[in-house]
Amino acid sequence: MLTSVHNEKIKSLKKLSKQKDVLCLDNPKLIQEALLNNWEILAVIKSIDDVFTNSDILVSENVLKQFTNVKTTQGVVALVKLKHYNLRPPDGNFLILDNVQDPGNVGTLIRSAVGANFLDIYLYNCASLSLDKTVRSTMGALFKCRFYEVDKTFIKTLKQWNKKILTADMDGENIFKFDANQNLGLIIGNEGHGVSKEFRSLSCKTISIPMQNGLESLNAGVSGSIIMYQLTYGGKNVRS
Repeated sequence: MLTSVHNEKIKSLKKLSKQKDVLCLDNPKLIQEALLNNWEILAVIKSIDDVFTNSDILVSENVLKQFTNVKTTQGVVALVKLKHYNLRPPDGNFLILDNVQDPGNVGTLIRSAVGANFLDIYLYNCASLSLDKTVRSTMGALFKCRFYEVDKTFIKTLKQWNKKILTADMDGENIFKFDANQNLGLIIGNEGHGVSKEFRSLSCKTISIPMQNGLESLNAGVSGSIIMYQLTYGGKNVRS
């Protein structure tokens, strides 16, 4: 068991954990999901007896706390290499996140997208997928979808794909009256400013969620989730 935070191996792992394309998973369920979906496990650091890989590193609780920001650990942290997918057109319904800055919203939308079978997710200038809050908010859904962190050239690429795309906005058509009879893309925009002009120009229709009791809108995570589920399961568009 390694008990010193000054141990050279621990210092090396700590440096590795700070890299942009490395996820720190501090939940056994998330680690199991990463393993089941064949993500690259760089290291498993643990203070418990459970075996995750053949090269787990046993440490004291004090050392383990150096790799997570939670007050009480669950006894294990895995350092996992963030996957990078080559950009490609979507297979079915797909989600575009345009400048969504809150990692909780990004994680929630990814989780809902997987549940609603929107398995291709394109992120433009959003909260990083490697942030702890983003990863936790996906509840393992991150390992079940294809995601692409794109730049402005994606707008031109998207236009060339010639896909039907919807924009979510509170001034749009009632989503519950919209008949989705084909595969579609959905754009969810920035929490404060909505969908940008560049992405909006590629949209064939703007849709919204009706509100009662004077409420103006829902947050991006909630509204995007409702719309995706309605597009997948609502009315005549039921898919199993």
